[in-house]
Amino acid sequence: MDLVGMLEAVPATVWGFMVGSLITVIGVALTNASNTKRLRLQHAHERAIAERARDLSLRRDVYLGAFDAIATGMAMVGNFSEIDVPFQELMRSYMGKAAAMGRVTIVGEEETIRAVADFEQALTGAFIRLAGQRTTVDQQYRRTQALATKIERSEAEQERLEALIEAGDDPAGGTTRLLAHERQRCEALRAEEREVENVFTPALMQLVRTTMAEVVVLDRLLAPVIRCVRGELGLAFDEDFYVRLVEAGHAERAKHFDGFLGAAAPSG
Repeated sequence: MDLVGMLEAVPATVWGFMVGSLITVIGVALTNASNTKRLRLQHAHERAIAERARDLSLRRDVYLGAFDAIATGMAMVGNFSEIDVPFQELMRSYMGKAAAMGRVTIVGEEETIRAVADFEQALTGAFIRLAGQRTTVDQQYRRTQALATKIERSEAEQERLEALIEAGDDPAGGTTRLLAHERQRCEALRAEEREVENVFTPALMQLVRTTMAEVVVLDRLLAPVIRCVRGELGLAFDEDFYVRLVEAGHAERAKHFDGFLGAAAPSG
């Protein structure tokens, strides 16, 4: 029997079963291929989401550390006029966190890195400029403190001598002469203290003005840093609104400072 005869001998029902099975197999194969493709796309999407989440987490941690350093640096600039806080202590508070800004170069985009670099350069410049003024003010402040201590001791000595005189302990008028000498010495110390204060007070007020001006500049440079960082994290930011808000705050503080100077100025 030839091949054609063999095929013709196959019952129609068998052909129907075979065709149906073939169609089923093809359908299953197509379905499996479609499911496999869909699973691959789903896995790729999930991997992309996971990688994006890890990237955002890393960026967030780096930027939070950087902004902590930025906030500490700006607070340091604002505190340069706090002469009761030693200069070394001011620097120490910032230097312990300064390295955090450098980590931005690891995860940041080019625009973000540039904005942070511009801010850091301005911050360093502010430190240098303010350090010179602060040194002069510190010198005058130490002189006023030393003179105040000498005056306090002189006043205590005068009280002691007065008590001796009142008790009759004034042999040959020696205690009275010592008291007169101490009073003259105390007056000379007070005159010197006034001279130092006439230099110290204007220098301190100028230092306060300079710190305020430096903070204004830094706040303006901080705006693009915030914009770039929030952009990388997918957060909206109205830079113009932020700048207007910050400058309004600085203007209000300047007005209050001028009011303080006017009220503290001696009359006449």
